[in-house]
Amino acid sequence: MKQLKYFLTGGLLLLSMMVAYAASNDSTIIKRDVTIEKEYNPTIQDSKKINEIPSVVEPEIKKVDINYSTYSVVMDPAYQIRQLESARLTIPTLPTGKEGYFRLGMGTAWSTLADLMLPIVNKPAYRLDLNLNHRGVFEEKMHHDNKAGLAYTHSLKSGEFGFNAGYGFEGFNYYGKNSLDSSATYTNSEAASFLGKNYLPSKAKISTWDMSMGYNTLASIKEHSLLVKINYDGFAAPQGLTENVINTHIFYDKKIDENKAGIDVRLQNLGYNSSNVQYAAKQSNYSIFTLNPFFAFEQKEWNLHLGIITNFSKESEGKGFAPTADIIGQATLIDKSIYAYGGITGDYQANTMNSMESFNRYMNLNKKIKDTYTPFDTYGGLKLKLMYNFLIDMSVRYKTIKNQFFFVNDVLTNTTTGSSVLGNTFGADYQDANLFNATYRINYNYNQVFSFIISGKYNSWKLQNGEQAWQMPKYEFDFGTDMKLTKRTTMNIYTHFASGRKALAADGSAVSMKSIADINFGLFYAHSSRVSSFLKLNNLLGSHYENWNGYEVLGFNAMFGLAFSF
Repeated sequence: MKQLKYFLTGGLLLLSMMVAYAASNDSTIIKRDVTIEKEYNPTIQDSKKINEIPSVVEPEIKKVDINYSTYSVVMDPAYQIRQLESARLTIPTLPTGKEGYFRLGMGTAWSTLADLMLPIVNKPAYRLDLNLNHRGVFEEKMHHDNKAGLAYTHSLKSGEFGFNAGYGFEGFNYYGKNSLDSSATYTNSEAASFLGKNYLPSKAKISTWDMSMGYNTLASIKEHSLLVKINYDGFAAPQGLTENVINTHIFYDKKIDENKAGIDVRLQNLGYNSSNVQYAAKQSNYSIFTLNPFFAFEQKEWNLHLGIITNFSKESEGKGFAPTADIIGQATLIDKSIYAYGGITGDYQANTMNSMESFNRYMNLNKKIKDTYTPFDTYGGLKLKLMYNFLIDMSVRYKTIKNQFFFVNDVLTNTTTGSSVLGNTFGADYQDANLFNATYRINYNYNQVFSFIISGKYNSWKLQNGEQAWQMPKYEFDFGTDMKLTKRTTMNIYTHFASGRKALAADGSAVSMKSIADINFGLFYAHSSRVSSFLKLNNLLGSHYENWNGYEVLGFNAMFGLAFSF
């Protein structure tokens, strides 16, 4: 209870210490966006969509996803790839009105950053953009993540057609704590035998590729809307499964008086090649078909979405038929001040190799993880707009989950001594679980000069077999702020704290993991409308906490860079 008390009061204590910083009202030099993202998946975004500081206006109440996240990062507003620990702090985009930009940075631990957005063709009705992105660290904890992509959009009278294609390459060496004897022989849970020196590759190389095209009607067409999209994602590594996923998505709704009726249809085809797998059984190909008809009541003071989601899967470990409710509602309790929202929903999630490696790059790629089914997911909350540009969001959530995965270190056995030790790769421990969340989030923005976000989360897991929710935090707290110091200078601070994590030891016992305490600072200066510079100081406390059991993050690190618009 003592920890919970600190958790709930931490945000209010920080809030009471904040003083609104007043400065020049000129916001034409630097536009900023502070957004706390969870479990980011890389996409190539439309290069014309430049973000600004989010003003807190009368909210459009939507379902709030309060799933557990391993860590929170302040992300770049556009042209993103997965962030490294050394590049956690956001860098602002360049001034609006320019058509392309180049950004370059270098820092301690030989950390590097490079971005290029080049509009190859830019016409009123269509445009073609080239995006190149790189993040890297090249000392002991080497890791580099790279992405190249093309994005094409074509405006039509009734809507917009888009096409995207990209290729990504990630490389890293395993720098976790290695307790293996290089000359000893070990066996794993699949009874495969190998020498300790051969357990970890000197470098991991992972390739991803994607392609998508789709059509979407214009938002101005109010009578009906249509979305048709198909995308393909590929994933491969020298050792492990090769994955190919094709997603087809069709959404249509039509206005009926003041209400809407519609249908959402999805088909996911997952294919696997096991030729590079070392010891696991072959993975079968399978499909997931989702049908979601719905009717939406849309009134001035309230709206209610009623539907049912039916999932059909041929995945050997999953459910052949997995239905869930689809009920989402909101209501205005006090106009422009207090809003209530809630829902009873569910989900069937294909846990792909691509998404899971992005979540934990040290996972064992030799065996496909099972799909996760959430038959019951209910949530509710309040949004309070107490004053202009000041918003508080409080919510609770309860979920029943089948095949929830928790990452645990692979356990290896020394064939000579018979002792068990932890390996440096992770497998998934599947459990049926219940999860309760309580969350608060506070947003404030003062006239494009000062803004902050404070959020906290309490996670309570209950597993049917009584085990721990391995490596999941019990308490999480985030704070991010932007301050415009002068017409040309912007500063931001981002902090993330998490505690209550436990890991599975080789003997089957639970060991406590060090709490996450990460404080980051950024300073940005616009030399002109075309050139700006930035300084980033990450992990100011020099904390060596572990993102995953046995894997420490970088300590204090810094980066300096320049950005040019053209």
